[in-house]
Amino acid sequence: MELLLILGAVLACTVVGVIAVRLSAQSRRPPLRLDSELDERDEDLLTRVGPSRSPIDRSAEVLDIEPVRSDSRRPSEKM
Repeated sequence: MELLLILGAVLACTVVGVIAVRLSAQSRRPPLRLDSELDERDEDLLTRVGPSRSPIDRSAEVLDIEPVRSDSRRPSEKM
Protein backbone atom coordinates (compact mmCIF):
# COMPACT_ATOMS: atom_id res chain seq x y z
CA MET A 1 0.00 0.00 0.00
CA GLU A 2 2.80 2.41 0.87
CA LEU A 3 4.53 1.46 -2.38
CA LEU A 4 1.50 2.58 -4.40
CA LEU A 5 1.39 5.88 -2.51
CA ILE A 6 5.10 6.52 -3.16
CA LEU A 7 4.80 5.57 -6.85
CA GLY A 8 1.78 7.86 -7.21
CA ALA A 9 3.68 10.76 -5.65
CA VAL A 10 6.68 10.17 -7.92
CA LEU A 11 4.40 9.98 -10.97
CA ALA A 12 2.59 13.19 -9.96
CA CYS A 13 5.91 15.03 -9.48
CA THR A 14 7.14 13.78 -12.85
CA VAL A 15 3.98 14.90 -14.64
CA VAL A 16 4.08 18.34 -13.01
CA GLY A 17 7.79 18.69 -13.86
CA VAL A 18 7.21 17.80 -17.52
CA ILE A 19 4.31 20.25 -17.76
CA ALA A 20 6.39 23.03 -16.17
CA VAL A 21 9.30 22.43 -18.56
CA ARG A 22 7.02 22.44 -21.61
CA LEU A 23 5.24 25.63 -20.54
CA SER A 24 8.49 27.45 -19.87
CA ALA A 25 9.92 26.32 -23.23
CA GLN A 26 6.88 27.61 -25.12
CA SER A 27 6.96 31.06 -23.61
CA ARG A 28 10.45 31.99 -24.78
CA ARG A 29 10.08 35.59 -25.88
CA PRO A 30 12.65 38.31 -26.18
CA PRO A 31 12.78 40.41 -23.01
CA LEU A 32 10.90 43.69 -23.01
CA ARG A 33 13.19 46.67 -23.39
CA LEU A 34 12.25 50.19 -22.43
CA ASP A 35 13.44 53.19 -24.38
CA SER A 36 16.01 55.48 -22.90
CA GLU A 37 14.61 57.75 -20.20
CA LEU A 38 16.07 60.80 -21.88
CA ASP A 39 15.14 60.63 -25.52
CA GLU A 40 16.49 63.01 -28.16
CA ARG A 41 12.95 64.22 -28.83
CA ASP A 42 12.56 65.19 -25.18
CA GLU A 43 15.90 66.99 -25.00
CA ASP A 44 14.56 70.11 -26.71
CA LEU A 45 11.53 70.21 -24.44
CA LEU A 46 13.63 69.90 -21.30
CA THR A 47 16.02 72.66 -22.30
CA ARG A 48 13.18 75.05 -23.17
CA VAL A 49 11.33 74.55 -19.89
CA GLY A 50 14.37 74.96 -17.64
CA PRO A 51 14.57 74.30 -13.91
CA SER A 52 11.56 75.04 -11.74
CA ARG A 53 11.63 77.83 -9.17
CA SER A 54 12.05 76.63 -5.59
CA PRO A 55 9.29 77.57 -3.11
CA ILE A 56 11.89 77.82 -0.31
CA ASP A 57 13.04 81.34 0.58
CA ARG A 58 16.78 80.85 0.83
CA SER A 59 17.44 84.50 1.72
CA ALA A 60 15.54 84.27 5.03
CA GLU A 61 17.29 84.25 8.39
CA VAL A 62 18.12 80.82 9.80
CA LEU A 63 16.77 80.48 13.32
CA ASP A 64 18.34 78.40 16.08
CA ILE A 65 16.24 75.60 17.45
CA GLU A 66 15.46 76.59 21.04
CA PRO A 67 12.24 76.34 23.02
CA VAL A 68 10.34 79.57 23.57
CA ARG A 69 10.48 80.56 27.23
CA SER A 70 7.65 82.60 28.66
CA ASP A 71 7.37 84.17 32.11
CA SER A 72 3.64 83.64 32.44
CA ARG A 73 2.62 80.34 34.02
CA ARG A 74 -0.48 78.36 33.36
CA PRO A 75 -3.04 78.19 36.19
CA SER A 76 -2.38 74.47 36.67
CA GLU A 77 1.31 75.09 37.42
CA LYS A 78 0.89 76.63 40.89
CA MET A 79 3.69 76.10 43.35
